[in-house]
Formats: sequence, structure tokens, C-alpha cells
Amino acid sequence: MQETSAQIDSKTLVVQWLTVGPATPDGLAMVTDDFRWQGPRSEAELFGSPDAALHGRNGLRTLPAIDRAVYANYAEAVGSTNIHFMIAEDDLVVFEFDSEFVTHESEPYHNHYCMVVRVAEGRIAEVREHSDTLYFHDVVMGTPEKRSAVLQRLKRFRAELAG
Repeated sequence: MQETSAQIDSKTLVVQWLTVGPATPDGLAMVTDDFRWQGPRSEAELFGSPDAALHGRNGLRTLPAIDRAVYANYAEAVGSTNIHFMIAEDDLVVFEFDSEFVTHESEPYHNHYCMVVRVAEGRIAEVREHSDTLYFHDVVMGTPEKRSAVLQRLKRFRAELAG
């Protein structure tokens, strides 16, 4: 089946957005005013909202705080992400990838993700994140000490972003 120009445009938009970085000024300019990043419900605490979502550009701006709080080598390991495939149909783009990081306790972390991105009027409108949350919690937040340390770092990084 041949892709339509809308599918190609949606894929191109998502690739550009991922390339510039979703939470960078250029990435923030590519999302809708009512943008929503829906994380796994079991990670609501990290997202700072009962619905486990980041809302709007201001919410998306805080995404790196979560990653920095969780992964010790977040800034250096950006190239450790491997996209396995990306498909598009109408306003949806779906891609699967894996990423490798190291936790702040020096433990290796390698998870697999599936992202569903909805495009509206030439902008990124929504991201739905799916991952192995049991593995995440076992490695990253599996003890009271780990959980507390992650939440303390997250609070500090969010405060830095708020300026």
C-alpha cells in the first residue's frame, strides 16, 4: 500500500519534532496549544498530575526534568535510542523504540516503548506513551530509597525550570 501525502507529512513532522527535541523551543513551537503527553497511569506521580499527563507547552517543557531525575546519564545517552519502525495512518503516527540509560544508582536500564502521536492541523497534538512499567518500577523506583531520591531530584529539576 502506498502512503498518502498526509501520512508522509505526519511522519515528517514527527521525525522533525523528535530531531529538534520535543521540549526545546523549536519542539514546543511544533505542538498545539492544547497539547497532551499521556504517560502510563502508574507513573502519575512522576508526571505531577493525577491523570499522568503533561498538559500544554508548559507541561511538555518539564519532560526533561523527569528524564534527568530518573537517568544519571540522560544528557549523554540521547544517542542510545533506536527507532525500530514508524507507521502513519490518517492523523496518527506510531513508532516503537528502545533506549538504554544508567540510573542514578549506576544500574543499567534498557526499556522498550511504543508511542502513538496524533497530529492536528500540522502540529503535534497528543502523545500516548506505552512502556514496560513493571520493569521501570523494579529498576528505577523499586525501593523506598530509590523512589524518594527520584522524587527529590524531580522536585529540584522542576524548580530549576521554573526559574
